[in-house]
Amino acid sequence: MLTRPRGSARTAHLALPLLLVIALAGCTSGGSGTPGPSGSPSPGASATPAASQAIGHSTDPHTLILRVEQAGGFVPPTFLVTRTPQFSLYGDGTAIYELPADPNAGLAAGPPPLGVAKMNAEQVDALLAFALSAGGLEAAREQYLNNRVMDAPDTVFTIVTDAVAKTVSVQALGIADDPTDPDAPQLAKMARLYELLADFRTQVRRGNATDAGLYEPTAYRAILNEGAQIGEGLDWPWRDLTLDDFVAQGEFGVRVAVLTPDQAMALSDAPQGGLFAVGVFGPDRAPYTISLRPLLPDEQS
Repeated sequence: MLTRPRGSARTAHLALPLLLVIALAGCTSGGSGTPGPSGSPSPGASATPAASQAIGHSTDPHTLILRVEQAGGFVPPTFLVTRTPQFSLYGDGTAIYELPADPNAGLAAGPPPLGVAKMNAEQVDALLAFALSAGGLEAAREQYLNNRVMDAPDTVFTIVTDAVAKTVSVQALGIADDPTDPDAPQLAKMARLYELLADFRTQVRRGNATDAGLYEPTAYRAILNEGAQIGEGLDWPWRDLTLDDFVAQGEFGVRVAVLTPDQAMALSDAPQGGLFAVGVFGPDRAPYTISLRPLLPDEQS
């Protein structure tokens, strides 16, 4: 089974000081070179971009402007349905990013929790400028296939600015790379961008965003699986939800409902990052499992 880990020990070595990206870009004629050696700016440091370097984008707090996530791969279904993007940036500068999972917590702890950070206008501009140029997204095509690896996840980038709006899907990014591939320089750029965003906690620690604590979802997607049971199972925990509230969605007919935080807490005292699978007995006394995934600001269900 080949899967790309969610984050990597080597990401810390590739983290970049975002506030320096634009300043360094101004020293190059094309603005697309890779930023130079990284030093940690102080938390109060700032770089004011020139007007020609500012990246136009929505400032709406519910509008996504940059994201990286993984899709597919040879992993259990409960992992697929609860997987959240590793990094999402919204128009108002809110960044929601995956925190490291506790290696000793086990599956009962659920998926990794999500952190929140706030970025000012200069930091957002710097990150978008890096993603487009040194991160390769401006020149990237929509899809990159890798026939050398089976069962690896796709890495999916989304960027939405006034000038560039696209989704880029890369199969097996950073796995079994071929240096003779004509796309190798472009893939290397996107791999560097992935590692920066997937380990965004390092950028927060460097002062390139301000820590705002854990992400507290306002709603959860609950996925109901029939005919399965894990452990002893809970009695149906809701009076205000029935089996009919879980409606089939998608080509596989998965049954889904949107839960409030209070309803989610009926399954767990701390569901912030979601839950892989909780065994319950329905009102009909049949066995089910329910998985939870927190909804992000741009998601409705």
